[in-house]
Amino acid sequence: MDAFNGKIAVVTGAAAGIGKALCLALGRSGAFVIAAGHHLDRVERTAREVRDQGGSATAAQVDVTQEEDVKKIIDRTVQERGRLDYFFNNAGISIAGEMRDLSLDDWRRVLDVNLMGVLYGSHYAYAAMAAQGHGHIVNVSSLGGLLPFPVKGPYSASKHAVVGLTSTLRAEAARLGVKVSLVCPGLIETEIWEKTPIHKADNKDVKNIFTLPMLPVDKAAELTLKGVARNKGIIVFPFHAKLAWRAYRLSPALLTPMGWYMMRSFRKIRKNQA
Repeated sequence: MDAFNGKIAVVTGAAAGIGKALCLALGRSGAFVIAAGHHLDRVERTAREVRDQGGSATAAQVDVTQEEDVKKIIDRTVQERGRLDYFFNNAGISIAGEMRDLSLDDWRRVLDVNLMGVLYGSHYAYAAMAAQGHGHIVNVSSLGGLLPFPVKGPYSASKHAVVGLTSTLRAEAARLGVKVSLVCPGLIETEIWEKTPIHKADNKDVKNIFTLPMLPVDKAAELTLKGVARNKGIIVFPFHAKLAWRAYRLSPALLTPMGWYMMRSFRKIRKNQA
């Protein structure tokens, strides 16, 4: 896409999933990509794949829960590259289970990554972009940030907060030349399904609750970048996510049966039931 050709883009959570797919798609579109993530060896592999496909990329070790890490990658990018055109706050984790089984540490861990990590990125990227008079911040939330998501309380709460943060920033930033977009994917085929810690249930059993087909990550990246190129405020996909969101906006009660279904299904596979 021409919108990204020659641009400087930082992507957090670039080791796998949507983050990695975004790096590869940006590289194919002619952007210079900084693949950022907690594990340097993994983001280096992402950067190498971008280069192997003919793109330009480097890797950076960034723990988004550490404010100074996020500030440094933004400052370094502006210093070394002269500007920052795109900052994708993509890093995210999940811990699942009924709220009665979750600890406060579970909540803190998810909020530190999914909310505070996005806040740090938005805060420092916004300062840099406002100073240069242009730029685009892209915050990856979830359909779970637009609708209730039983059994994923910390994840849904953090993603709802990202929706509020991003919508507010978009309104504030526009007249300073800074664009802001919110991405809310539905069911996407990523590693999170296998890696999410789940209290009193197995990952495979939980994944089987969701019977709709999952969108491949490369398609998710493509739809994200199409929306960003058009400066869309809220980018929702695939079709099932758009349909659910529209139904919820029409009447939240329309999705009550979906919540009941999810809870019934989860409690059938819940271990050590009480």
